[in-house]
Amino acid sequence: MKPSSDDGSLPGALAGVKVVEFAQAMAVPVCGQLLADMGAEVIKVEPPAGDAFRHTQAPVVPNESKGYIVLNRGKRGVCLDVTRPEAAPVVEKLVRWADVVLVSLKPSDLPRYGLTYDHLAAINPPIIYLDHIPNGPEGPVGQDGGYDVIVQGRSGIGAITARANGDAPISVRPAYMDTGTGFLSALAVVAALRHRDRTGEGQRVQTSLLSTALALGNQLISWFAATDPPIDAAFARELAEVSAAGGDYEAHRAVYEKHYLRGGYGNIYFRHYRSKDGFVSVGCLSPVLNARFRKVTGVTDPRQTPGFDGSTPEGYDALTALLRTAEDLFKTRTTHEWIDLLRAGGVPCGPFNFPSQVWDDEQILANEFVVELEHPLLGAYKTFAPPIRMDRTPTRIRSSSPLLDADTDAVLAEIGFAGAEIASLRATGVTGAESRP
Repeated sequence: MKPSSDDGSLPGALAGVKVVEFAQAMAVPVCGQLLADMGAEVIKVEPPAGDAFRHTQAPVVPNESKGYIVLNRGKRGVCLDVTRPEAAPVVEKLVRWADVVLVSLKPSDLPRYGLTYDHLAAINPPIIYLDHIPNGPEGPVGQDGGYDVIVQGRSGIGAITARANGDAPISVRPAYMDTGTGFLSALAVVAALRHRDRTGEGQRVQTSLLSTALALGNQLISWFAATDPPIDAAFARELAEVSAAGGDYEAHRAVYEKHYLRGGYGNIYFRHYRSKDGFVSVGCLSPVLNARFRKVTGVTDPRQTPGFDGSTPEGYDALTALLRTAEDLFKTRTTHEWIDLLRAGGVPCGPFNFPSQVWDDEQILANEFVVELEHPLLGAYKTFAPPIRMDRTPTRIRSSSPLLDADTDAVLAEIGFAGAEIASLRATGVTGAESRP
């Protein structure tokens, strides 16, 4: 499916832009996918075993997983063992061909592979080089690889979003630090291309999972001199007491809510509720909308009483009681009944869908926000449409993800290798996929 205004004849905004992607897993492949949706030609370079996501994210058949397929649509696939010195001529010709190089490998390995910015800029000075360094280049783990779950913990965002899994928090899915970094990386590449169009200058662009996490935390990960002490002694003391008593994650989380959410705790206006037959989502972010919610539900909010102080023990207890009252109320009607009632009263709301219910949601279908594609081995599958739409330069999905080693020989021929050279590279294992049991 595609928007009716796109007949396939108009080029994408990035038509003619050539991208080489040296990356696995999620963050930078998401960037490459977005660039491909906008019309760029993206060549994905994989090791002989293939991107690790081919084998770890819900494999369906050998070398083909749901995670890989969804993240790598619209690209061409090349297998190249960049750890081999013999790969250097292939890397050089790919870089000469490219406008943009996307790199997300362990930072300490890049000099050994000849994939640093200085090395590639010497080959092609106008190159746009996106360097994804998960934890940032400095510090004790600056040269380590990076993983969304670890960044959730370090950044503080995990404590805000994680649910309990017994004693410990469960990691949040989807991996939105990875996805968010991919979106920011695509924005950075487009901005760098804009600068190059004006000046002719290439440049190095850096993104990281850790900086993305802090940005996504916005006001919840911030500090104000007027209201926030450098160290909240009361919070630290109570947290230590809960930990010493063997408290689970929910007990630790309650201490955080008590000290830092305060007026946000007891937020009956912006949350998911259990209904009589499922769940319903409510989103009121202004006093006007809050008043509409109270009118529809009949709930009395103590914060409307002059002099109420939610930071006192009594205030905290009153907010806790408010939450329970609202939650009990929502259990008395079905989701459909609540949506009809709330919408009639001008209260923003909607259904709480599980993933399998998305494909039948009338709002999603009406806007063609999901598409059905065809994979050469797996057949039909559904996934998200390009999240950006443009009138004059439409975004579109040109193909499913490439099969492992699908385009290696063709790409090498296009960038200047003769048939005998291509055959030699494959025979020696520099290019091509390795056989897997």
